[in-house]
Amino acid sequence: MKYLLAVIVLPLFSLSGYSQNLYDFDNSAAFASYLRQTNQFNLAIPEYERLVFMKPGDLTIEKDLLAVYWEAEMWETGINRALNLYPNENTMPSELAFEYVALLFKNKQFNDAKSFSENNTHLQAHERYFYSGTSDALRFEWKSAYESYSLLGESNFQSAQKYLEISRQALEEKRKSPALAAVMSTIVPGSGKIYTGDWKDGLVALLFVGTTGWQAQRAFQKQGVESVRGWIFASISFGFHIGNIFGSHKSAKLINLKKDEFHQNKIEHLFYSNF
Repeated sequence: MKYLLAVIVLPLFSLSGYSQNLYDFDNSAAFASYLRQTNQFNLAIPEYERLVFMKPGDLTIEKDLLAVYWEAEMWETGINRALNLYPNENTMPSELAFEYVALLFKNKQFNDAKSFSENNTHLQAHERYFYSGTSDALRFEWKSAYESYSLLGESNFQSAQKYLEISRQALEEKRKSPALAAVMSTIVPGSGKIYTGDWKDGLVALLFVGTTGWQAQRAFQKQGVESVRGWIFASISFGFHIGNIFGSHKSAKLINLKKDEFHQNKIEHLFYSNF
């Protein structure tokens, strides 16, 4: 009878011990890492949260937790979690700076990232210049970005020289003047669009405004200022001309934006490739 009882009870103790081992720190860390490596980020988050609870103050685990929030595209939640760990971001350990700044960038909080880089007391000088410069680059402040990257000198922190080159290229871009485009189209319909490189729209505007204006003039010459036909064509010509002026201004801004976004994408790709 005792032998039978032992046969029944001992396996239960073994299972209990095995169950406890499954949830110890090392096994939990391995499981969290597995979930992350297999791109199951939403499942990995609670595992990393448990690891942070089991080992409070472990910067490696906290760093992984913020990274998983970024990978799960839960940027605002990740930012709030970082501030929950460190309510005063200016005293946040520099080991967490990259992940925290990356979350701010993805959440379009460029001004907050700039403030963090300037005011955090644990960042070293090269880190401060790098994060400040990248904050400026992502909001198209290329001159400030170039100046910050230049302060890194010969340092190759986070491939700094590549960032410097991209910001230099952005500064040297030939940009279109929206004001000039609008003035040109005011004087010669469509010329502002041609100036921005939109030849097709520019020629269409020139022909349309010219044709309707000519039709209006003919009608007024034949029937005087009371010509209904003349006023119809004049209204169409004037309305299209005004639209073309604003369109030329917008076209110049759009051209400049595309150039800025091209260099911004290069900065983003370089920055996020460090994950």
